Amino acid sequence: MTRLHPRPSELGDPVFENIAHDPRHSFYWHTHGFPSPLAQWNFHPEYELHLIRRSHGHYMVGDYAGRFGPGNLVLVGPNLPHLWFSDLARDDEIIERRDVVVQFRGEWLEALMRLCPELRRVETLIKDCGRGVRFDDAAAAATRLEAMEHQDQVSRVSTLIDLLGRLSRSDYRQLASPNYHLGQAGVRSEQVDAILSYVHRHFNRHISMAAVARWQGMTPSTFSRFFKQATGDTFVAFVRRLRIDHACRLLLDPRYTVADICFMAGYSNLSNFNRHFRRVTGLSPREYRQSSDHAEPATGG
Repeated sequence: MTRLHPRPSELGDPVFENIAHDPRHSFYWHTHGFPSPLAQWNFHPEYELHLIRRSHGHYMVGDYAGRFGPGNLVLVGPNLPHLWFSDLARDDEIIERRDVVVQFRGEWLEALMRLCPELRRVETLIKDCGRGVRFDDAAAAATRLEAMEHQDQVSRVSTLIDLLGRLSRSDYRQLASPNYHLGQAGVRSEQVDAILSYVHRHFNRHISMAAVARWQGMTPSTFSRFFKQATGDTFVAFVRRLRIDHACRLLLDPRYTVADICFMAGYSNLSNFNRHFRRVTGLSPREYRQSSDHAEPATGG
């Protein structure tokens, strides 16, 4: 017996997904199964091209709810909540490699369009995907998306640019209603914005959850639950991710030693920095630096 799925209005506030940005790569290609921590009612500032390879189920984009099957291809704009729920015959069923996901920043695409006026043809698609768009005939695009798994870095970039151009000329339909916006869910409240802004400004200094909680008039335990609900992560893990992302960018600059970067990223202890860096990236800082000139594209995000 398959599970029944909620409507968008029943899902509650979407979770802010903090996507790590590896400065060695322009975008992220990755695949995941279902259930997965990544398969949740979430939003993020990056664009997301999302392909379902296996299973049937319900999906939600903003205030839109519909059914999907293999070949479902959707482009989601920045900060638009989304989720794909697969029908599961058993509670312990796992659908391996269900999704192919490409996530990229608007700044990256805007910079490309400034350099290459020919890419302006994708502007209408990029504007329309602010409400999410589903492509009617996605077979060819799906094949190209899946082929990116085995391509090198340069080939992936050219494939994505070509794919966006092709999709901009294909038939698609917008999903969320014209008046939908994230503020309706209450997630991007002034309080959450203020907290995230503070954390992003101070992550590389001593930053105390207790102090931030006091600033917001909450007990540490209340703030911890609030932050987890708003971001999908604990305060400590969120700050750690920001520090390691910052360290990754600094490691591309040969002027700085690993010890320099440790302190510049907000750590006071080199062994903790090395341990946290490996936990997040799978590499030591030195291994990451050595790989930066010939690294394969990232497969997670």
